Amino acid sequence: MQKIPLKFAKAGMKLAKAVSNDRGMTLCGAGTELTEETIARLLRMEVKRITVAGHPIDTGRQEKSLSQLIDELHVRFRKVETDPLMGKIKNMLLEVLKEGAEGE
Repeated sequence: MQKIPLKFAKAGMKLAKAVSNDRGMTLCGAGTELTEETIARLLRMEVKRITVAGHPIDTGRQEKSLSQLIDELHVRFRKVETDPLMGKIKNMLLEVLKEGAEGE
């Protein structure tokens, strides 16, 4: 799964996640195969980014593994380990990372 700018989308790519507008209304469902017409419609609706299946484009950014992301999170929170509130925030972020990895 890869989040890409809509301007890089090509016909034939499949959405890994639904595309919604600012109000939460679904514009295209997950699993939708993109067409030139669909891409043009989303551009007119000012959609900026979409999440597509696989890793179809090279964005120039190196993708990080789940373990690398978790290690970075531990480093970022190391100075506030004893703060209970920061501990809760860190645990919530860990859950988000793990859930995101499960969806790929």
